[in-house]
Amino acid sequence: MKKVRYLPLVAGVMCNGALAQNAGSFIATGGGTWIDYGMSSATPLQSTSAAGRFTSSGTSGQIHNTWTVETAFTYFITDNIAIDLATGVPPKLKLYAQGTVTPFGAGGPSLGLGNLQPLATTRAWPPILFFKYYFGAAQAKMRPFIGVGVNYTWYTAVQLNPKFNGALHTVAGPGGDVKASLSPSWNPAFNAGVSYNLSKNWYATASVTYMPLETNATITAVAANGQTVLTNRTRITANPWIGFVGIGYRF
Repeated sequence: MKKVRYLPLVAGVMCNGALAQNAGSFIATGGGTWIDYGMSSATPLQSTSAAGRFTSSGTSGQIHNTWTVETAFTYFITDNIAIDLATGVPPKLKLYAQGTVTPFGAGGPSLGLGNLQPLATTRAWPPILFFKYYFGAAQAKMRPFIGVGVNYTWYTAVQLNPKFNGALHTVAGPGGDVKASLSPSWNPAFNAGVSYNLSKNWYATASVTYMPLETNATITAVAANGQTVLTNRTRITANPWIGFVGIGYRF
């Protein structure tokens, strides 16, 4: 009778073990991400040409908030320590700008940026590799976590506002070209969140990430003979807050 009496207890322990986020567990998670660029800014545009170097005082810029789809792959090294790769669909970023550009100085031609919205768009590729610490026992239903990671961000498909692009083509001259780029960068990332066990292998998770991030924007007008006629530069500070909510499956 004692053996029969203990069977439910043994079964309960085995079930709790099956629910665990323990050493060796691999979890794939998908969900939605909101990226808040409320702290973003841009330095006044600096222009360099044969006429000299000029700063368009009063010009500034911001990145507008956006969202994307994220996937994360988590592997538990121990019951409490995990590595996590966060990636997903590269979000489309929109840069809005204000002020008046005077690339050749106060006496030269000028262009107001207020009506050229957005001034530029791009796709950002910002995967993050996290090291996370999960609090509580491996069998706990709810587990808060904190993490620190490293990010490498690069950009593709940089597109300029048609009117801005047209003005630069005028500077480049017949047969000329306009080029725009954003510099890649390595950045730290800081993360905190919570994981909640829904069933045997399914989890819900929510987290917030802060990532100090900057990039240099370079826009050049190049003449038909390959000579750079005008170079414009600004340093963009993004510093996004990233909110994520998703559902994960343990394999």
